[in-house]
Amino acid sequence: MQILTVVIGIIFVLLLLSLLATTLMELLSSFFSLRSRNLIKALRNMLASSDENEILVQEFQNNSLYRHLTQQYGRQGSSSTSGPSYMSAETFQSILFDVILKGEGTDQLKSRIESLPDADLRNVLSQLLRESDGQLDLFRLEVQNWYNNVMDRAAGWYKRYTQKILLFMGLGIAVVFNADTVALYDRLSNDPETLTQLVAAAEQYVQARDKAGPIETTPGSGQDINTPASVPGPGFDSQTTVNPYDSAAAVPVGGPAPSTDYQPSAPAPATYLYSGEDVAEQDFRESLEDLKGLLNNEIAEIRRPLGMGWEGVSLRELSTFDLVTKVLGFILTALAISMGAPFWFDLLKKLVNIRSSGSRPYEN
Repeated sequence: MQILTVVIGIIFVLLLLSLLATTLMELLSSFFSLRSRNLIKALRNMLASSDENEILVQEFQNNSLYRHLTQQYGRQGSSSTSGPSYMSAETFQSILFDVILKGEGTDQLKSRIESLPDADLRNVLSQLLRESDGQLDLFRLEVQNWYNNVMDRAAGWYKRYTQKILLFMGLGIAVVFNADTVALYDRLSNDPETLTQLVAAAEQYVQARDKAGPIETTPGSGQDINTPASVPGPGFDSQTTVNPYDSAAAVPVGGPAPSTDYQPSAPAPATYLYSGEDVAEQDFRESLEDLKGLLNNEIAEIRRPLGMGWEGVSLRELSTFDLVTKVLGFILTALAISMGAPFWFDLLKKLVNIRSSGSRPYEN
């Protein structure tokens, strides 16, 4: 049972460090507009995969509706070219139709599609138009579903990209806090008093989080970007915005007679989160406050009993074996942090429940 207690203590430390990393990741994401860049990359793949001049992408970004979604739109003297971090399927379809038709009626939609500069986009839209049997509202649904499917892949791109950043960020946190997993295990195994305090704090933490709500995934730890951009500290909530499209009567679009046999599924929920100017700034401020709270409260509480930090540590006095062991401990900590806070919280909760059902060490 003692080994279980030690594992709980280590996991609790890794959980707090993971929360610190994901909060830093959100600050980084907001500051460098990572979601916006990922959305623009996805739009380029959809609209100009074979068009080197990216004509349609430029027209898409010059659309007034698109520009209204950008964070800095309307600010005098602003030269920011950042785009939105979220775009609903309905908005994408509306802008795309406006760019394709160029003010013409929907009866010209088929001919306008056939004249698009990008071959892949032309083939995709032509295929979707055939599958919708020329019905305008069904074709809108097909375009929205296509957009949502691509955004699902874009969420995967974003996850892999931020996962790499989190790995290096975790290594930096491990070095700054001297959070050596190997040394942490050795310390807790030989210091029953500190272990008891740490496990008690872990149990209180789990109880508090159960009351506040589960820890959701964050952008850096496997979060799909269909959740809000804010990455609060422990116990934050998330919401998923669903925008179903209610189609009206079918309208022919230069194709065969409407068919009642084909019924496409409703578009999946949009995968990019809403983030206007005020929301982005609010998320940044909230993440900054969460960062301060983590450093001044939870992490400060575990640093004191564990002696985390470099005070009193002399690298010159360490042997080669000790240095290699410490580097290995830093790498283990970085890998653990990159797995994300939700993973460690779920594991911590399960182990705490197991321990609660058995006898506890140091009580007899």
